[in-house]
Amino acid sequence: MKHPLRQNRLIQNAIALMVSSGGSALLGVAFWVLAARLAPTSVIGKTTAEIAAMVLLATIAQLSFGSIFERFLPVAGELTRRFIARSYVLTLSTALVFSVGYEVLGFGHHFLEEGIASKAFFLVAVIAWTIFALQDSALIGLRASRWVAVENIGYGIAKLALLPCFLIVSKAQGTIISWVIPVIVADALVSLYLFRVRIPGHIEASTRTEDLPTTRELVILSGAQYASVLTTVFLPALVTLLVIQRLGAVENAYYYLPAMISNSLGTFAWSIARSFLVEASHEPHALRQHANSAIKGLTVVLVPSIVLGVIFAPEYLRVFGAGYAAHGTALMRMLLISLSGVAVMVFYSTFAWLDKRVWWLTARNVVFSVVYVLIVLLLLGHYGINSIGIASLVYSGLTALMFLPMSIRRYRRIESVPVA
Repeated sequence: MKHPLRQNRLIQNAIALMVSSGGSALLGVAFWVLAARLAPTSVIGKTTAEIAAMVLLATIAQLSFGSIFERFLPVAGELTRRFIARSYVLTLSTALVFSVGYEVLGFGHHFLEEGIASKAFFLVAVIAWTIFALQDSALIGLRASRWVAVENIGYGIAKLALLPCFLIVSKAQGTIISWVIPVIVADALVSLYLFRVRIPGHIEASTRTEDLPTTRELVILSGAQYASVLTTVFLPALVTLLVIQRLGAVENAYYYLPAMISNSLGTFAWSIARSFLVEASHEPHALRQHANSAIKGLTVVLVPSIVLGVIFAPEYLRVFGAGYAAHGTALMRMLLISLSGVAVMVFYSTFAWLDKRVWWLTARNVVFSVVYVLIVLLLLGHYGINSIGIASLVYSGLTALMFLPMSIRRYRRIESVPVA
């Protein structure tokens, strides 16, 4: 018997996350179009490098609690408040340590301005972004995905509106300031909603607490996911730093915008996977229905996006300026085609989390990431930013070759194998 209401919940949450991703992507494009028109290309290159470093450090500081929230908050019950609060304290302390270490070791000297104020602002930005990303996973795990869309779209509108104002004050720092200030405001508002409204409501609605991992299981899962995140998220930050150091800030701008468009489409696939994970964790008996909904969603979202993106890549990039279209079209097409491997990966990763077997996924990320970086390093001097597209295609092909058969076998076993 079908479970339409359950399917609808998965689809509704996935749509909310896709609206969040799509709205954020469109507002992000508008932000960078405006920034590209108002600020020199060299400033855009340095700003994108600073943002990449900020996101990298914040992601590392989350200690993989984002995925853990989405897997276990649906069944955390009366332990929800303490679970989230302790996670916040641990991740924010980690963010502080990592950002200070990053500056002390001098890693940001290529893009950070001299002076205490600039370095202090970068530290605050890392901490704020850590909360900003983590609270999204908390909302998703508590089945309040619609508020993720409200938060992220509101943030996108705010930073776009503030951009011209701050660029008037400072051409060099206006872009990054307009990026960070709305994050701080969003952190305060969403945290207030979480701890005063959503968490109490979730606890009250929970009839029991079940399926929480033991301390040993939590350490194993978080360790595996953390290692996976280090490789997955480290790649774009590392590539950004390689490009800006070896090719310059202008080439980094030509790389960053096609990558931003491709990554925005990739987040649509992850939106479906995240909703799939939450609903399957909450209702393991309806796993096949949730899996079918996820497959349909991935197909409907990615196939037309990739086809249209490949065809109209020059037109999309020309919005930013003729130089972006001239230098970034080939790269953007390769990055979009490589999204087919992302679809396979997100589906397999959901099963890995449901089965609490994440280490195989981590081993794959490490090995494939090493291959990716080696290709970029070998080809960057000859093919420029297009070497990143070549590496992405190889990465995607290896992913499909290894994990598509494994995903198909796991899907066929759904009815006979319960969720762990």
